[in-house]
Amino acid sequence: MATFDVELIDIVKEFESGGARVRAVDRVSVAIEDGEFFALLGPSGCGKTTTLRLIAGFEQPTSGQVLIRGRAMEGIPAYHRPVNTVFQDYALFPHLSVEQNVMFGLEMEGVDKKAARKRAGEALEKVRLPGVGERKPHQLSGGQQQRVALARALVKQPAVLLLDEPLGALDLKLRKSMQYELKALQRDVGITFIYVTHDQEEAITMADRIAVMSEGVMLQVGTPKEIYERPQTHFVADFIGETNFIPGALLGRDADGYGRVKLADGTVIRARLSHALGNAASAVSVAIRPERIGITPLGPPDGSGGRHTPLDDVTVLDAVVTGSQYIGTDTRYTLALGGEAELVARLQNTAERNAALQSGQRVKVYWKDSSATALDH
Repeated sequence: MATFDVELIDIVKEFESGGARVRAVDRVSVAIEDGEFFALLGPSGCGKTTTLRLIAGFEQPTSGQVLIRGRAMEGIPAYHRPVNTVFQDYALFPHLSVEQNVMFGLEMEGVDKKAARKRAGEALEKVRLPGVGERKPHQLSGGQQQRVALARALVKQPAVLLLDEPLGALDLKLRKSMQYELKALQRDVGITFIYVTHDQEEAITMADRIAVMSEGVMLQVGTPKEIYERPQTHFVADFIGETNFIPGALLGRDADGYGRVKLADGTVIRARLSHALGNAASAVSVAIRPERIGITPLGPPDGSGGRHTPLDDVTVLDAVVTGSQYIGTDTRYTLALGGEAELVARLQNTAERNAALQSGQRVKVYWKDSSATALDH
């Protein structure tokens, strides 16, 4: 049976703004398992940092419950909760050495100096910073300062580590490197990480599960693969990676979880139905990732020329190439379908595929029906 380190039960958080009540977090419920790397993902102002602050105890919910390891946190201040927080600006004390920064929280709790020094050294070892204890923060690189902040948070052995966009101040190359280091560190220490970010790549790279938020609501919670491959709303599909949206009308629902969608030019295709798609929905958008689309001047790979093969449902449509962009590992094509619909497809550049399709060239585009999802328009 799974155990939960953090549970949010019907959490609401409202603030006063200009005489009105603004709801920053709107009826959020989620359970985060022991040892999980959980990401709160969304654009600025979506409520992810407020949610983190509610867990930390820096804010109190307007209604609902925060539970940490099964214990309700109502009335328990931040400094008595079994959590610690790493912020984007690190908040290191510039006049203290690295070792003193890491020991600070322990000394405030009355831990013996010798024991605190030993635990600080162990924490610095875990973040791969042995031998820098005597340095001052300004003598370290941005990535090293970030690791010191992590060590200072981990040294108190919290049940849950909260991270509020901790890589935001780093340059792109270092940020990518630190993504892998953070995930490896989380596996090593084995504690629950709750990570706030607006960067989809960070969330997908590191998280075991992701909650995508918008306007205070958790729109979808799932593994990175579930979020990317099976988005349940237009917002999630659009926010995570590049996505094509083809408008159409839902004609009917099949027993296998698929629907028949009529496009603007009259063509009927099949697509998976989002679980969030209302039963009364008629206007829909069919979402397809660019890398799931194939292109050939001759038809689908089996040469059938039909919309569906007998063994594997495949949609095949006529299209015209309107542009191409070489981007190293693959080529990005823009294509026009009938009825003014447009598609973007990405084809990997290989030795077998070294002749670019030309603008104005007539082609067939194809994809597995399982790669397409019908969402609320």
